[in-house]
Amino acid sequence: MSNEIYWLTLTVVLTALLVLPYAVARILEIGLGGLFTNPPPGDAPFEAKWAHRAHRAHMNGFENLIIFAPLALAVHVTGTGNEVTAAAAATYFWARVVHAPSYIFKIPFVRTLAYFVGLGACFVLAWQLIA
Repeated sequence: MSNEIYWLTLTVVLTALLVLPYAVARILEIGLGGLFTNPPPGDAPFEAKWAHRAHRAHMNGFENLIIFAPLALAVHVTGTGNEVTAAAAATYFWARVVHAPSYIFKIPFVRTLAYFVGLGACFVLAWQLIA
């Protein structure tokens, strides 16, 4: 397995796990039975503001995975992986690890910095592909 696929896999797992905080919040709001019998729409507001931020962090993870995943896959498929692409893929993952809790706990500067570090890692992958 290439480094890029390894980090992509971890990123996908992280993104999938980000549903847990706000899912638990929703269950606490309407109960497990309420969730299965009459779930609220996906964009229904949460009673707790942190739960809404957790939902947004999860959606942001999906939105950015659309940028990272094709680049990591392209590096793997074309065989252009090197130390730089491996570091960029790892940087993207760790930036997402920092981004989610800083979003949930409302730490704006850290959240924004983590976002741009992850985006920069994607640009590095793209540059390695086209250079």
